[in-house]
Amino acid sequence: MRLLSENKVPIPLPTTPTPCRWSRWNDVITVDGDYMVVFNTLAQTAVLLRKEEYVPLERMPQETFDTLYQLGIIVANDKDETGIAARRFEEGKHDLSYLDLTILLTQQCQFRCVYCFEGTKKDIELDEDTSCDIIRFLESKSDGLKKLRVTWFGGEPLLAFARLKTLSQRLISFCEQHHINYIADMVTNGYNLTEERCRDLTQDLRIRRYIITLDGPAPMHDKRRPLRSGLPTFNKVWDNITALVKIGALVNLRMTIDRENLGSIPALLDKIASGPFARKTGLSFCRTMDYDFTPDTVQEVIFNEREFADIEWGLIQYAHQLGLWGYRFPHSAPLGGCLRRGDIVIGTRGEIFKCLDTVGDERWISGHITGEDTNHPEWYAQWLNWSPTQSASCRVCVLQPLCNGGCPHNALFTDKKHGNTTQCPDWKANYKRQIIELAKEYITRNNLSK
Repeated sequence: MRLLSENKVPIPLPTTPTPCRWSRWNDVITVDGDYMVVFNTLAQTAVLLRKEEYVPLERMPQETFDTLYQLGIIVANDKDETGIAARRFEEGKHDLSYLDLTILLTQQCQFRCVYCFEGTKKDIELDEDTSCDIIRFLESKSDGLKKLRVTWFGGEPLLAFARLKTLSQRLISFCEQHHINYIADMVTNGYNLTEERCRDLTQDLRIRRYIITLDGPAPMHDKRRPLRSGLPTFNKVWDNITALVKIGALVNLRMTIDRENLGSIPALLDKIASGPFARKTGLSFCRTMDYDFTPDTVQEVIFNEREFADIEWGLIQYAHQLGLWGYRFPHSAPLGGCLRRGDIVIGTRGEIFKCLDTVGDERWISGHITGEDTNHPEWYAQWLNWSPTQSASCRVCVLQPLCNGGCPHNALFTDKKHGNTTQCPDWKANYKRQIIELAKEYITRNNLSK
């Protein structure tokens, strides 16, 4: 037996003999013919076992038994594992010690991306009144608040740089005064960055992680993500990513993929692998989605979920060959998922959405940051009361403690296009393939095949 991960808080061994069993949250994944990975999705621990080690507990060596018990992979017969997961989910929904705010600074964008899901852009920017409302909202939640995460979003958030700067400074000051851990991200097209602005954003405003989209090498990217004037954007965005990485920022390169640009993605990966930020950024391969505002011409080139699973896996393998991708276990969503009371999207006028992908659609406004609008829409109570236990597929799925039931909007509302036809997370399609390859690398590196 070899550990592939460790429980940071080992479970104490029972002081008296207790009837035990394998956990119901164990995902058992066969690796070649001789090995298997046992991945416990509740404790988020994993071990690599030879097949002959996966035996009835009464035949297991005591040392192995003790280790697996402390990892949560073996549990007492009377442990209510399903109830534990359900209670954690409900507790997470109401936990306000961690707030995750996505703030739309502006509805404007200087790009004209062919697949944009936000619809017609309005010339509206987050104003001073709404900035003050956000601070007042945080002050009302300050008791017990330990962590604040802010994601700056738009439109294009850098078009409202002055507002971004002043509100960031207020948020940082607020967190320092109340001893709250402050973390900030940004979703940006990267065009309005400069070396000086990169330093300001990353060092002074503490925005350490950036999500930036590249849809292929310059010819393809510029076709899909031009300026509104039609001028190209790739070269400037590339230089700005280089500047961000140079000063130590974390950058995740997102690729939005459909039939139009799939053939260009390997060339983009080659360019990244030989470029100035090789192996210094993260990668995300994302399927172009069919949202409410997706143009008909784009819908014609979109891959369905089943098609994209194999496409994504091929790109992951190619990126791995280039040294750009390390195989990994899936990370868990925050307990309560996006149903968390502390997980909200704030529009430019202080309106609250519960899902980033509903921005621009007034049907899905659930309230206002001031709390003055108490007339929630009809769907809101149903949304808040949902849990994975209400879903027949979630109840029997071993991944439930990791994904927290995925997307409740897709589980509940068929009239909202959310890109996918199920509520399952995107990573589900290929997580087993990644774990298998991770285990194979471990076996080879440690000469276990001999």
